[in-house]
Formats: sequence, C-alpha cells, structure tokens
Amino acid sequence: MSRRGRGDRPRLGALPIVLIIAFLLVGTLATTLSIPPASPSPSGLPAGSLPPFSDATAPPTQTPSGRYPPDAETNLVNSCVSGIDPNTVPGPIAAAFCVCTLNRFEQTYPTYDEFQRATASGAFTDQMKTAISNACAVQIVGG
Repeated sequence: MSRRGRGDRPRLGALPIVLIIAFLLVGTLATTLSIPPASPSPSGLPAGSLPPFSDATAPPTQTPSGRYPPDAETNLVNSCVSGIDPNTVPGPIAAAFCVCTLNRFEQTYPTYDEFQRATASGAFTDQMKTAISNACAVQIVGG
C-alpha cells in the first residue's frame, strides 16, 4: 500500500478559491453592516438587470471609465453581476465590484479591440484576472 504525498493531490486553480473567499468576505461585510436590500428601480428595470451606474450605493461608488463602447461596458458588467449570487453578495456591492473590474480591464487594455484580442489569444491570463478580482475585492471591503 503506497501513501500519497502532499504533492500528489490534484490542485484546483487559484481563481475559484480566491473568488469564493472574496465573495464570502464581501457577503460577511454586507451582513455585518446590515446593508438593506436594493429597492426596485423607479425606472422599471426588471430584477437582476443593472441599474444606472449612478444608482450604485455600494462603497466605492464607481462609474465605468468609458474607454470601451457603452454597449460593451454594459454587457461586461451585466455578465459579471449575473455571475454573483445575490443571496451572498448584495446587488449594489456586486455592481461596484464588477465596475471596478471593468475599469481595471480598461486600464490594462485601453481599447476594446485590444481587450478582445488579448482575451481571444489567451494573453489576458487567468492569473491577471485573479489579480484584478483580488484588487477590486480588497478595494471594496477596505482591506
């Protein structure tokens, strides 16, 4: 009978673990601060859709940098927000996290074409995405 060494276990990538920890931290912070749930938007947007960025109440309130076409920015943020469990992370905090992420993408790749090329070619690595996600989580929870 052979014993498996520490290094014999399959490793999970860092991204899922880091994102889970970040979302748990944000969820814990939101629960601790008793942030009220977002009220329905007076604009009549359906639940789960992204309200106008100026309505985000999560600290820090951010708006997209505006370097990418408005539709592309909206799609990136909506895609990000829809991937976050609203039972764990309140909508305004998720929106702030996603806008922060978008802004950092825009700092890394100033044009949308550059961003698309880097994503398609693999130049925009999971390691880079994890670093951006971590920085935004820290910015939002104030770490």
